[in-house]
Amino acid sequence: MQVAYNLGYVLESCRRTVRLPAQLVPVKGDNFVLPMLRQVHQIILYVASGTPSLVSLSQEISGWVDALDGKYGERVIWLGPPYHLEAVDAGNLARDSERWIVAIISAYSESGTITITEEAITKLFTPKFLETLDPLTRDDLVDGASCILHLLPTPAAMILLRVAENMARKYSDQILGKAAKRRSWGRILEELEKRESVKKSTLGYLHYLKDKRNEAEHPDKRFSQEEAERIFIQVKALLDELLDQDHR
Repeated sequence: MQVAYNLGYVLESCRRTVRLPAQLVPVKGDNFVLPMLRQVHQIILYVASGTPSLVSLSQEISGWVDALDGKYGERVIWLGPPYHLEAVDAGNLARDSERWIVAIISAYSESGTITITEEAITKLFTPKFLETLDPLTRDDLVDGASCILHLLPTPAAMILLRVAENMARKYSDQILGKAAKRRSWGRILEELEKRESVKKSTLGYLHYLKDKRNEAEHPDKRFSQEEAERIFIQVKALLDELLDQDHR
């Protein structure tokens, strides 16, 4: 689960800072403490409306995101704001992260908690977000979400995985400068992994979704509601990350 991975990374980074202050941990930048927390907060927001116990946790994480963003700088500047995680913040964030992990595991173990609601999807699919998508991607994404809401997990997963594959090919065209229509998803990933400009988190999303697409090719494969919702979360996060890169 992406949430557990991210919070585990944050927890270990904080513990390392407390134990070994000389091993400096950056707060901002790709795959560091702040973006990891932001991603956790985004995912928790997806499911919090259907899981009351996660609402207060989401607010706590949001508070940390705002605090770290306001206190720490984008780069090292002499006499400027701190760039590396300070020991006091590391200790407090470590304690909170450990508590969050326990709370999230507990919430996800309760029956019926991983349920994406119509309200949550409405918040995610803002007009501004939908306008950034091409018509095919937008229609497929909306159809996939509709299938989830109507408890049709297998069709939802199939449609959402088509969105993911289309995005993978478009991203490959952009990065590699050549059409990817006739190359397999595996081949696309092999080529992207050779490019230093491609973020590890992007590759992580693409690998996860490729594995799910491979599962979907088996004629007897049926997706559960939970699997479809996790695929939805990963596809939405991938879209957000790729669109954010386009706007930089």
